[in-house]
Amino acid sequence: MNSTPAPAAKLTVDVWADVLCPWCYVGEQRLVTAIERSPHGPDVELRLHTFELDPNAPAAAQSTLGYLSKKYGISEAQARAMEHGLAQKAGAEGLPYEVDRLAANTFDMLRLIHLGTEYGVGWEYLRAMQVEVFSGHEDAFEHATLSRLGEDLGIPAEEIREVLAGDRYADAVRADHREALSLGARGVPFTVVGKRLGIPGAVETSQYGAAIDQAWGARP
Repeated sequence: MNSTPAPAAKLTVDVWADVLCPWCYVGEQRLVTAIERSPHGPDVELRLHTFELDPNAPAAAQSTLGYLSKKYGISEAQARAMEHGLAQKAGAEGLPYEVDRLAANTFDMLRLIHLGTEYGVGWEYLRAMQVEVFSGHEDAFEHATLSRLGEDLGIPAEEIREVLAGDRYADAVRADHREALSLGARGVPFTVVGKRLGIPGAVETSQYGAAIDQAWGARP
C-alpha cells in the first residue's frame, strides 16, 4: 500500500508591529518582498502580533511633527528632517509617505486588527490602516474610516462597531505586548523567523531573505 507523505510544515514568521510605527510600515514591505522572492515563500506562514509602541500617544489626532518633537525633546525642524529620511526609505519600497500627517493613539486600531485576524485578514487590515495614516489622510483615525477599511476586507460592520464601542480584544493587545517583551523586544518592528531567529528593527529585504533561508535550513 502506498502512503501519502505528510505535508511539509510551514515556516512561521511572527511579526510584532504598530500602526503608527514608520519603521514597521517600511520593514513589513521589505519582509513581504523577501517572502515573495524566496523559493520557500509558498511555505511561509506570516503571523501578525500587535505592539502598542506608545500608550501615551494622544487620543485626539495631532500633527506628527509636533508629537515627535514633544516625545523626543527635539525641534520640529529636526523632526521634519528625520521624517524626510523615512519618506525616502518608504518611497524606495513604493509606499506613500507624507511628512505632514496626523498621529494619534492606536489602541483601538490594534484591537480591530485582532478582530481582523479572526477573519483571516489581520495583516491586510494593518496595512490598510497604515496606508491611510502614512498617506496623510486627515480622517485616518476616525471610526468611520476604520469601519470602511474593515468592511472592504469582509469584516461585518456590526462587529467592528461592537469592538469600537467596548473593550473587546484589549487583553489580547496587552498579551501580545507582554509576549514580545518576554522574547527580548524593546520596540517594533520585531520579527521572529522559524521560532528561533529574532530580528529587532527593520532590516533590508536581503537580510529578511537570508533569515528565511537560514531558518528553513534549520528546520527539524
